[in-house]
Amino acid sequence: MSKDPLLQPYQLKHLTLKNRIMTTSHEPAYPEDGMPKDRYRAYHAERAKAGVALTMTAGSAAVSKDSPPVFNNILAYKDEVVPWIQNLTDGVHEHGCAVMIQLTHLGRRTNWNKGDWLPSVSSSKHREPAHRGFPKLIEDWDIERIIEDFADAAERMQAGGMDGIELQVYGHLLDQFWSPLTNDLVGPYGADTLENRMR
Repeated sequence: MSKDPLLQPYQLKHLTLKNRIMTTSHEPAYPEDGMPKDRYRAYHAERAKAGVALTMTAGSAAVSKDSPPVFNNILAYKDEVVPWIQNLTDGVHEHGCAVMIQLTHLGRRTNWNKGDWLPSVSSSKHREPAHRGFPKLIEDWDIERIIEDFADAAERMQAGGMDGIELQVYGHLLDQFWSPLTNDLVGPYGADTLENRMR
């Protein structure tokens, strides 16, 4: 066995990784109809064959219908994703590699004219500079629904054999709550205190 620290096993919670080499989450834009089909599977299986211990998929998968992907991402809010995820995880696991997925809600970093043409929602009512959409100010019932959407998406990923999930936060919905610059809410999730913004 090599003495190189990068090639030593690593214990990550419930996973024993065969080495300390991984690929981080990024979106190759290979999903077809929002599903990680054969090309997507082959993309990550090749990394597993090359010897990485963990491959992170999706950059990032959408948990809600009102978070339509901008870059042809995986639709983690659809039940039909489970067998495709299982096919992907089987293809990676057969090479001794762990596989996880990045989940997100884009909030205002998307636009209404994508996916199901639903309005984007955010803690901010101001136009998002990159994707130029005007979000609907999120309401309490939206928050409750999106919390459930995250849980449902995580359960789908677990059912598909994923070894874990990662939450993409930077610039996306959760991060939009955290900054007083992108939080126009009042009340329990409002911008007036850090505790409220982090709720």
